[in-house]
Amino acid sequence: MEVSIAGLIGGAIGLYIGWIDYGILNGLLAAMVEKQKRKGGGFAVRFEPVLRKLVFILPVFGFPVIGYLAAWQLVG
Repeated sequence: MEVSIAGLIGGAIGLYIGWIDYGILNGLLAAMVEKQKRKGGGFAVRFEPVLRKLVFILPVFGFPVIGYLAAWQLVG
Protein backbone atom coordinates (compact mmCIF):
# COMPACT_ATOMS: atom_id res chain seq x y z
CA MET A 1 0.00 0.00 0.00
CA GLU A 2 1.38 3.36 -1.00
CA VAL A 3 1.27 6.32 1.33
CA SER A 4 0.08 9.48 -0.37
CA ILE A 5 1.89 12.73 0.48
CA ALA A 6 -1.35 14.62 -0.15
CA GLY A 7 -3.09 12.18 2.17
CA LEU A 8 -0.53 12.84 4.90
CA ILE A 9 -1.01 16.58 4.52
CA GLY A 10 -4.78 16.09 4.66
CA GLY A 11 -4.37 13.93 7.74
CA ALA A 12 -2.24 16.58 9.43
CA ILE A 13 -4.84 19.25 8.66
CA GLY A 14 -7.54 16.88 9.93
CA LEU A 15 -5.59 16.36 13.15
CA TYR A 16 -5.36 20.13 13.64
CA ILE A 17 -9.08 20.59 13.01
CA GLY A 18 -9.88 17.62 15.26
CA TRP A 19 -7.78 19.08 18.08
CA ILE A 20 -9.61 22.42 17.79
CA ASP A 21 -12.97 20.62 17.70
CA TYR A 22 -11.96 18.59 20.77
CA GLY A 23 -11.28 21.78 22.70
CA ILE A 24 -14.66 23.23 21.76
CA LEU A 25 -16.58 20.04 22.55
CA ASN A 26 -14.71 19.56 25.83
CA GLY A 27 -15.68 23.06 26.92
CA LEU A 28 -19.32 22.49 25.98
CA LEU A 29 -19.35 19.18 27.85
CA ALA A 30 -17.82 20.76 30.96
CA ALA A 31 -20.45 23.52 30.90
CA MET A 32 -23.26 21.01 30.48
CA VAL A 33 -21.99 18.85 33.34
CA GLU A 34 -21.68 21.85 35.67
CA LYS A 35 -25.19 23.01 34.76
CA GLN A 36 -26.64 19.57 35.43
CA LYS A 37 -24.70 19.22 38.72
CA ARG A 38 -26.36 22.40 39.97
CA LYS A 39 -29.77 21.01 39.04
CA GLY A 40 -29.11 17.73 40.86
CA GLY A 41 -27.69 15.41 38.23
CA GLY A 42 -28.56 14.16 34.79
CA PHE A 43 -27.39 12.20 31.80
CA ALA A 44 -24.13 14.08 31.35
CA VAL A 45 -23.23 13.78 35.02
CA ARG A 46 -23.83 10.03 35.13
CA PHE A 47 -21.97 9.27 31.91
CA GLU A 48 -19.28 11.96 32.10
CA PRO A 49 -16.25 9.61 31.85
CA VAL A 50 -17.67 7.87 28.77
CA LEU A 51 -18.65 11.16 27.15
CA ARG A 52 -15.18 12.62 27.78
CA LYS A 53 -13.58 9.60 26.08
CA LEU A 54 -15.93 9.88 23.10
CA VAL A 55 -15.32 13.62 22.83
CA PHE A 56 -11.59 12.92 22.63
CA ILE A 57 -11.58 9.84 20.39
CA LEU A 58 -14.06 10.88 17.70
CA PRO A 59 -12.57 14.24 16.63
CA VAL A 60 -8.89 13.56 17.31
CA PHE A 61 -8.85 10.22 15.49
CA GLY A 62 -11.78 10.68 13.10
CA PHE A 63 -10.83 13.96 11.44
CA PRO A 64 -7.31 12.84 10.42
CA VAL A 65 -8.74 9.71 8.79
CA ILE A 66 -11.34 11.76 6.94
CA GLY A 67 -8.68 14.31 5.94
CA TYR A 68 -6.34 11.60 4.66
CA LEU A 69 -9.06 9.92 2.63
CA ALA A 70 -10.41 13.19 1.23
CA ALA A 71 -6.95 14.42 0.14
CA TRP A 72 -6.07 11.01 -1.29
CA GLN A 73 -9.29 10.98 -3.35
CA LEU A 74 -8.90 14.57 -4.56
CA VAL A 75 -5.27 14.31 -5.66
CA GLY A 76 -5.22 10.69 -6.62
